[in-house]
Amino acid sequence: MAEWKKFVGRRVRAIATMILAAGVLALCACSGLRPDSSSTTTTSSVSNQMPSIQLSAQPSTVNAGTSVTLTWTSSNAATVTIDNGVGTMQPAAGGSTTVTPSTTTTYTATATNTIGSAKASTTVTVNTTTPPPATPTVQLTLTPDAITQGQNATLAWSSTNATSVTIDNGIGSVGPNGSQPVNPSVTTTYTATASNAAATSTPFSITLTVTPVTPPPPSSVNIPTWHGDNARSGLNSNETILTPQNVAPGTFGRLFSYDVDGYIYAQPLYVSNLTIGGSQHNVVFVATEYDSVYAFDADNSAVGQLWKTSLLQSGETPLKGGNPQPWIGVTATPAIDLSTNTMYVVSAQNSGGTGTFRLHALDITTGNEKSGSPVAINASVPSTIAPGGVMKLTTSCLNRSSLLITGNEVVFGFGGCGPGWLLAYDKTTLGQIAVFNSSPNIAGYGKYPGAGGIWMGGAGAATDSAGNIYVTTGDGPYNNTDAWGVSALKLNGNLTVVDSFTPYQQPYYWCKDTDLASGGVSIVPGSSQIMVGGKSGIIYLLNTNNMGKMNTNDTGAAQWFFWDGTNGYTGPACTDPVNGVTYYGQITSDQLFSTGAWYNGSVYIGADPGPIRQFTYSSGKLSSATHSAITSSEFPAGVMGTTPFVSSSGGSNGIVWVIDHQQPLQNSNGVSPTSAILRAYDATDLSKELYNSGTNSSDAAGYGIKFTSPIVANGKVFIGTGHDLINTSTPNPRGELDVYGLK
Repeated sequence: MAEWKKFVGRRVRAIATMILAAGVLALCACSGLRPDSSSTTTTSSVSNQMPSIQLSAQPSTVNAGTSVTLTWTSSNAATVTIDNGVGTMQPAAGGSTTVTPSTTTTYTATATNTIGSAKASTTVTVNTTTPPPATPTVQLTLTPDAITQGQNATLAWSSTNATSVTIDNGIGSVGPNGSQPVNPSVTTTYTATASNAAATSTPFSITLTVTPVTPPPPSSVNIPTWHGDNARSGLNSNETILTPQNVAPGTFGRLFSYDVDGYIYAQPLYVSNLTIGGSQHNVVFVATEYDSVYAFDADNSAVGQLWKTSLLQSGETPLKGGNPQPWIGVTATPAIDLSTNTMYVVSAQNSGGTGTFRLHALDITTGNEKSGSPVAINASVPSTIAPGGVMKLTTSCLNRSSLLITGNEVVFGFGGCGPGWLLAYDKTTLGQIAVFNSSPNIAGYGKYPGAGGIWMGGAGAATDSAGNIYVTTGDGPYNNTDAWGVSALKLNGNLTVVDSFTPYQQPYYWCKDTDLASGGVSIVPGSSQIMVGGKSGIIYLLNTNNMGKMNTNDTGAAQWFFWDGTNGYTGPACTDPVNGVTYYGQITSDQLFSTGAWYNGSVYIGADPGPIRQFTYSSGKLSSATHSAITSSEFPAGVMGTTPFVSSSGGSNGIVWVIDHQQPLQNSNGVSPTSAILRAYDATDLSKELYNSGTNSSDAAGYGIKFTSPIVANGKVFIGTGHDLINTSTPNPRGELDVYGLK
């Protein structure tokens, strides 16, 4: 049996050898090789060896959000893939890629070929604890980095890695980036630091250089009220800079202008050496028809606006205007009480469709309302012609007549609404003291149904040393008891009429709208007389201890005469539409919408149309028959008021200043407004025109505004004008304060 197994084994091995030999021969035949050829066969190393791979991460530990580089190397691999979304890598032999895991992650690389596959892993540890924030930084810039005292600069800051920034010198904590205006009065260094939850920056500092303004020289010159003083003299006798010699083309002209938010019907006011914001300034104050009050540096336009106050409350606008247009806000000139640094202003405004008046008391050093200010202005009197037997002040009236401070009272008037009103308020408490109505029981009639309006061509009530108050009234009825049209009135502090003068031709003047209140009242210096004049062209001198009431041919007046030196002429007949009575009267074509200015025993008075005339005063009379002098300039009809102002140094260097309104805003000629012209004349010879702003385009003023007048103080002349015309593109036209002086 064993032998048989050996035999079978030998036969199987032999058969296998034969089969192998046959296979080799077949292969040689296919390849063209002989079995004894020296060539050998090879196979790919990839296909006959297992692949291998290595994977590493650098860095292997990171903070969240930080990138990691995965690097692989392989051998015998046809492909390499990395999991967790990394993908297939090329080239398979080796390379790197970047990943940013949000959590600790193990990455596995797989190398594959036809024989098999191999794997390698690496773990990236992600530190999810929030690292401390980076150290913040901060920078400051100043634009500009140097200013003149009173100007503004813009301080801007920027930071990195900060949640807040703190800046010293009163600015405090601010956002990481921003800017704000700064206006220190002295050179100031600002230092900022930036902070976050973990750190504070290195401080950053920047310096703003402030050039101080030379304080104005000591001066006692103040113009705190209309026409300079309560006597309405129109004189600054302490002008030491401007003289007839240096007020001339080439040496004198417009220095600068300030634009404001509304027309300037009110006369500018002036206070010397006033401390505002820690510095002394000569200050000029302006009130506008858009219910704003401004304080400007009077000498330096680079300093400019010192403060601005709007008198409007939330949701209010000025009243829509007819006269003035387009707004009625502050029309009357305010008054300043220098003993308390308080300015009193009357404003008109529309609040929720209702028109109101208010009396304001402003601190002139800040523009802020004083305690108890403002107060609503309301007034009423018993009446036999008003509904319910009570006549009330309404906003159909206009406060054009300027404010007066006398004793402890603030006094102001209204017209344009039939009867005139005069009100007195306590200047400390702002409580109403007294009310006067010029005609509560007799109505006016005609095109302008006047009944004694108190508007005075923009002038203010005058007062004498005894505290008596003097006003003029417009056309209206007169009966010497409770109807006071076309009259000059003397009232006491309770606003009770204690004396009066009424022209004998009052019925004709009422019928013809010939107001006595188109001009103001001035007290003749050093006397017990007042001077008034109106649309009739007649000048009246009245004794204040006996004003004359109404007498035939006005014999009760101390003196009267026509401004133009003629005897006047008989005007057109006028028929009273109520009683059918026809009246005649004497008038002239030269109307007075002005108040005189007094200097060295003379008074200077302008008319419409006409020049400025000088009348000398002596022994209670004016030189009426032959006026002393007349200006060479003939102001056009429609100029509406040429109230002069005189500057002098005592009794010398007198200059007569006047605004020639030319064709003012809302002129009676219905033509396009033109620029106002500032004119200056030698007070000793009105034929010598020293200066005319219309001869040099660089000196041109804004548009003329009727009834306005100039003021002069410390070498500067100030006039209020209009900057814009009223049209659809400028529904809120601006005003303009023009400032003239030595160049």
